[in-house]
Amino acid sequence: MSKLQTPQHKRTRSFLRVVGPIVAVVGLMFLIIGMVSFFSSLGGPGLAPYFWCCFVGMPLLFVGLLMCMIGYMGAMARYAAAEQVPVAIDALDDLAEGTQGAVKTLARSVAEGVKEAQMETKP
Repeated sequence: MSKLQTPQHKRTRSFLRVVGPIVAVVGLMFLIIGMVSFFSSLGGPGLAPYFWCCFVGMPLLFVGLLMCMIGYMGAMARYAAAEQVPVAIDALDDLAEGTQGAVKTLARSVAEGVKEAQMETKP
């Protein structure tokens, strides 16, 4: 266990991964019921009796999706790192290969400057 993880870390992650989808599905069901009620009332003279379900479903859907996102954040970060690190390594290799000449020229100029400075300071 790393220093960043508390003893409850795995339990919290498991809770978020299980409860998050359940809350999101319940929120989606409320949202669908509210939307069906709303759109079915447009064709007739009546009111939408279950439109209030939209106001319950939207926050539940948001909270459920947020819980899922937080619960799977580590897995997503590991996947992203595994995809990006090889590309970064290739880019650094190309950069190092492409700048060798410039680095050699710069090092040569610095060495000549140091030699000249030493010659000027010798009596």
